[in-house]
Amino acid sequence: MLTAAECQAQANKCKRLAQNPGTSEHRAALLRNIARSLAGLANQLDRLTAITRDEARGQPASADRPIARTN
Repeated sequence: MLTAAECQAQANKCKRLAQNPGTSEHRAALLRNIARSLAGLANQLDRLTAITRDEARGQPASADRPIARTN
């Protein structure tokens, strides 16, 4: 499974590629969309990690409790 850090790194790479001067607007738009999706996935993976950690400690996982990023 991908890690949150890997997803965020790929999101950052897509953002950089979208900003390259030779990148067409259509390609840049797709890269920005992919970057947003990967950043969202990174957030979800961070949340999953936190919930898994809490459950392993015997703490109830709460959807209402904010989850701190681990990286």
